[in-house]
Amino acid sequence: MIDQNKLSSILAGYKTHFMSHWDNEKYKWEAVKHFRDHWDIDAEDFGDMFKAATDKTYNLLASGYAYPRRMMKNFAKADAEAVRRMFRELYDESRDLAERVTAFQAATEEIRAKYDDGTWRNHYQNTNAISTYLWLMFPDKYYIYKFELFRDVAAELSADYKPRRDGSVYTMIGGFAMYDEICAAVQQDGEIRKMLTDVLTDSCYHDPAMKTVTIDVGFYLSRYYLHKDEPDINANTKASNAQLSKASSQNGDPGYSKEDFLSAVYMTEERYDVLEALLRNKLNLILQGAPGVGKTFTAKKLAYAMMGERDDSRIEVVQFHQNYSYEDFIMGNRPDGAEFRLTDGIFYRFCRTAENDPDKPYFFIIDEINRGNMSKIFGELLMLIEKDYRGTKATLAYSGMPFSVPENLYIIGMMNTADRSLAMIDYALRRRFSFFEIEPGFSSEGFIKYQSSFANETFNSLIDQIKMLNKEIAEDKSLGRGFRIGHSYFCGRKPGECTVDWMRSVVEFDILPQLSEYWFDEPDKLRRWEKNLRGVFDDE
Repeated sequence: MIDQNKLSSILAGYKTHFMSHWDNEKYKWEAVKHFRDHWDIDAEDFGDMFKAATDKTYNLLASGYAYPRRMMKNFAKADAEAVRRMFRELYDESRDLAERVTAFQAATEEIRAKYDDGTWRNHYQNTNAISTYLWLMFPDKYYIYKFELFRDVAAELSADYKPRRDGSVYTMIGGFAMYDEICAAVQQDGEIRKMLTDVLTDSCYHDPAMKTVTIDVGFYLSRYYLHKDEPDINANTKASNAQLSKASSQNGDPGYSKEDFLSAVYMTEERYDVLEALLRNKLNLILQGAPGVGKTFTAKKLAYAMMGERDDSRIEVVQFHQNYSYEDFIMGNRPDGAEFRLTDGIFYRFCRTAENDPDKPYFFIIDEINRGNMSKIFGELLMLIEKDYRGTKATLAYSGMPFSVPENLYIIGMMNTADRSLAMIDYALRRRFSFFEIEPGFSSEGFIKYQSSFANETFNSLIDQIKMLNKEIAEDKSLGRGFRIGHSYFCGRKPGECTVDWMRSVVEFDILPQLSEYWFDEPDKLRRWEKNLRGVFDDE
C-alpha cells in the first residue's frame, strides 16, 4: 500500500513539470517503438538485429562503466544461438518471472566464463538491465527497475515495499507491485493522459497502459520533487570559493598547522604526534603501507605541517628504481658534447640548498625507496644521513671534495608493503630509518566525516565491502595487513562528484586488478570478491 494523498500531490507537481522535461525524456517512448519495430527473435543475424532493436535505448542500457548492451552484443558475436535462446526464454510469459530472470543471469554468466578473452570481467546483466529488456518487449506490463528511484518512491509514498540493495529479482518484483499502485492512479488522471496524447508523435509508443508514464513519474519524484526546495548548492559553493580566493589574495598564502594536516590526512592526532616525533628524533623516516593509503600525500602534508607553511621550494621528490645510481643521486661524469663533465646529482644539490638556509627545515622525499640499492645510491654518504653524523664531512669519490648532510634536512621514504617483487629490505635501510605504518583510514574520524558528506548509500555499501575485504586480506596467511586496500582510492571527491560511474571505475581499474595479483592462484576467492564489489552496483 502507498499513501494516495501524497501521490496526488506528487502527480500535481508532475503535471506542472511535464512539458519542461518532455524533450529530454521522450526518448523512452521512442525506444519502445523502435524496439518493437525492429525486434525479430528469428532474425538470421541475431547480433545485428539486437543492435538495431536497442539502438535508441541510449543510457537505459549503458551508463559509464556499466554497459549491458555492449556486452550483449559481444555475447551475440561469441554465441548468437545461445543469446537468442536466452531472450526467447526471458520473453516466455508462460513461465514464472523470477525463474526467467534468474535463468537469464545464469546463462549470461556461462557465456562470459566460456568465451572470456581476458576483458569480460562482468556480464552487466543486472535486474536494471533485465527489467529494461522486459519493458521494451512488454511495455504494457513491466517497468524499468532502478534501486535508487524505487527506494526514493517507496520512502516518499510510505510504501509497505522496502527495496533492498541486493540486486535480487524479488526486490525488483516487489517494486513492480508498488508501481502498479501508482500506475492505477495515473490511469485515472485524465489530465496526464491528455498531456501525453498531445505530445506523442509517430516515432513514439502510444503507451495505452500508461506504464512508461509511471516510470517517468518515479523519475520525476526522485530527481525533481524531492529536491525542489533545496538551495543551489553549486551557486553557494562558487560564492564560498570566491570569498576564500579573495581572502587568500589579500592575506597571502596561509600557514599550515597540525590541524590542517589532520583535516587533510585521515589520521588521529595521537598518530600524528608519533609520526612527527619519529621524524624529528631520527631525521630519517619511512612511511610504509598498503596501496592507496596515501603515503606520498601524507609525506608532503607532514612536511608542510613541520614547516608551518606550504613551501614547495623546500621539498624535493624523487623515485628510486633498480637502475637508479650514485651518479644520478650524488655526483658523476655525464656526457657533454664529445666529452664528459662532472655533474652534481639531485641529492647533492638539495643538500647544498638546505645548508645555505640552516634556520628552516628541508624535506627530501623518496618514493619506492626499497626499490633502489641504498648502498650503491648513497655510497659514502650512507653513514652521513644518520642523525649522529649530520654535519660530519666525508670526501666525495668523484670530486675529492669534503661534503656533509645538513642537520636541517629530513629524509622521508615511502615503501609499498604489497609489492611482492621486492627483495628483503636492506639492513642499511632498516638501521638508519624509523618506520611508520600508514593504516587504511576508513574508520578514522576524518574519513567518516568525508563519507557522511556524500549521504550516498551506494558509496556507504562500497566502503562496507572494502572494510570486509580488508579484514579477509589481513587474515590471509599469504598476504596480511600490508596488503590491505587503502582509503585514498576513494578520496578527493566533492559531494556532487560521488557518482556511480566514478565508484565503478575505482572498482574496475584500481581494486580488482590489485586483487587479481593477490589471488592469481585462488580464482574462486577472486571471483567471489569480483561479485561482491560489482554487486554494490547491481541495482544502479
